[in-house]
Amino acid sequence: MNDGVKRSPGLRVEEPGSPHGLWGPRPISVSMVAVLMMAPTAVEIVGFVEMAGESPMRGDGPGVGLLTLPFLFCLGLPMAFLGTLFGVVPTLSVAAWAGRRCAGRHVEWWIPAVAGCWAAAVALWPAVVGDGLETWLWVWLSGTAALSAVTLLTRWALTRGRPYGTVVGVGLLSAVAVVAVGSLAYGTGLVDEYAPPRVHASELVGTWNDGHGGTLRLDGEGRAVATGTWSGGGVDSPDGRCEGSGTWRFVPDDDPWLQSVTVEVGDCWSGEWTLSGTGGHPKLNYQLGDTDSPEWYVLTR
Repeated sequence: MNDGVKRSPGLRVEEPGSPHGLWGPRPISVSMVAVLMMAPTAVEIVGFVEMAGESPMRGDGPGVGLLTLPFLFCLGLPMAFLGTLFGVVPTLSVAAWAGRRCAGRHVEWWIPAVAGCWAAAVALWPAVVGDGLETWLWVWLSGTAALSAVTLLTRWALTRGRPYGTVVGVGLLSAVAVVAVGSLAYGTGLVDEYAPPRVHASELVGTWNDGHGGTLRLDGEGRAVATGTWSGGGVDSPDGRCEGSGTWRFVPDDDPWLQSVTVEVGDCWSGEWTLSGTGGHPKLNYQLGDTDSPEWYVLTR
């Protein structure tokens, strides 16, 4: 049927009732490939950002993260399907509906808006269990960017003659571009990689607090006194609290990541504390839980 709309020769537009509509096999499969192909870019971005952010331990960086991608491609199909079913295709469908109703064919302008609304709703749960507004903001921004990028790529690929080749090509180019930009930013000093502050033993003397009533007092003679501190089991769990007196010592190193503090107070802790924070506001960190996914008990002054 001639609807009076001129279409560019390379643009393929599917009618709403056709087998290749937005909920058809082809858009869903193209979206799944887009999710998988954009995963390396997401891993690289997270790795570069983590390098600049404060952390109790040295980050792996984007290179180590990329080693997990073969496992992601093998085991990530269910996640790609869920992301497509509950994220990409609904976003594209609502954007297409809004585009037809409000702005003719300009669907692309609506995709970030719809993705932002969807990400705002999804971010509510991590905000409740996390740090409130700050967590919500970061989840919303990252979710909006990721969902917008994958949906826009899916939309664009569906208008091409070879959508799967388009998705693979864009995914590879974006991964290479992120590596190039990130390496240039750190290599030229435009962005500094985070490192713990270099400290002396005398700078650690004082009372350290966990923000939940627990304190650890370190004096200049090497004595340590813990009151209501946490050794595990949850910050609010009575079974996780311990107190007593003992000793402490600082282990310096030329590498700031290898500086450590050993605190021996009864059965409270085993192992060493790491340093983080800044020169004016250092932090003591003790690792709890699984080494691959640790939780950190943090003391500040």
